[in-house]
Amino acid sequence: MKKKILFVYRTRRGPAQESWRKGTGPDSLLFGFNYLKELGYQADFFDGAYSPFNPFHPIFYPLEHAIISKVGMGFKLDQAISLLPKFNSYDVIVATGDSAGLPLLALKHYGFIKKPIIYMTAGLAGALKDKNKNWVGDLYRKILPEADVFTSYSQVETDFFEEQMGVPKGKIKFMPLGTDWQYFSKPSKLKREIISAVGVDSGRDYKTLFEAVKDLNIKVEVACHASNIQGLKIPDNVIIHFNVPVQKVKEIYGRSRVSIIPCFEKNRSAGQMVLLESASASLPIIASKIKGITGAFNFEDKKHLLFVKPQDSQSLKENINYLLNNQKTATAIGQNASKFVKSHYTTYHLAKNIAKFIEDL
Repeated sequence: MKKKILFVYRTRRGPAQESWRKGTGPDSLLFGFNYLKELGYQADFFDGAYSPFNPFHPIFYPLEHAIISKVGMGFKLDQAISLLPKFNSYDVIVATGDSAGLPLLALKHYGFIKKPIIYMTAGLAGALKDKNKNWVGDLYRKILPEADVFTSYSQVETDFFEEQMGVPKGKIKFMPLGTDWQYFSKPSKLKREIISAVGVDSGRDYKTLFEAVKDLNIKVEVACHASNIQGLKIPDNVIIHFNVPVQKVKEIYGRSRVSIIPCFEKNRSAGQMVLLESASASLPIIASKIKGITGAFNFEDKKHLLFVKPQDSQSLKENINYLLNNQKTATAIGQNASKFVKSHYTTYHLAKNIAKFIEDL
């Protein structure tokens, strides 16, 4: 008999699944859901919990708002409560993010959920760093051990949970992120004439990027959130795109000669999705050498990408010029990276890892 798996997401995933089926978008945000079906499981998710008309939202939002004010990350208990009648009819629950998963752990702690939970953390360590000596931190220390499988995308986050949140050593399992290689690797017919930098997480360092590119004779396009560049002076050769859909991101990759991932060292995962997407697209990549990347993947410097010291604009500029002036090397690095992602870091690999955890329960 097929095991029944329920995926719980932070936001609606029906549109992402539909665009993937049509070939107009990647499956990355499904986190392996679609492949679990191919692997012999009955896998479901329900978008109804994310409706703005969820009757539990006004009841529990004050709690979520109080938590956000302390740690800057949500706690979507309204979604969890609305799904409560479904949980115990499944064999395993897969929580794919922190704001969606933490309420499930709380419900399990207090006896409302009886089934095993695979909890995939993705950013909680960064949110809690220097902000966990309060009632929210105490609550999370109480409920995190309820995860039957606790996964992390980088070693630096595992270290944080073990050292500051009391999670026993060995409980957290490393699981690398995966991307839709097939979608992002499709050849582009566009003219490659720009440098690109994509990313909206708080770990992005666009100040260093702007300092590095301001005198270069090439256009630079940045896709980010307004908060990423607040207070920064934007060079004349830089074009900013705010909150663009993934289809626009893919088009930017298709016009790029180099992809840059500038990050602060914040002892958390950052830049991982863009790294995998850019690599899939065979783009030569320059990335800040932060623990959230080096502890997440086995990319080799000068073979799959170029690493630079964080917040070092001069080194970044020199590496940009190197790739622009050495096309053969740049092409080889991009091709190596794409092959490496295809072999190790796709959403199919992610699904296989989740399936292994399911069978080990």
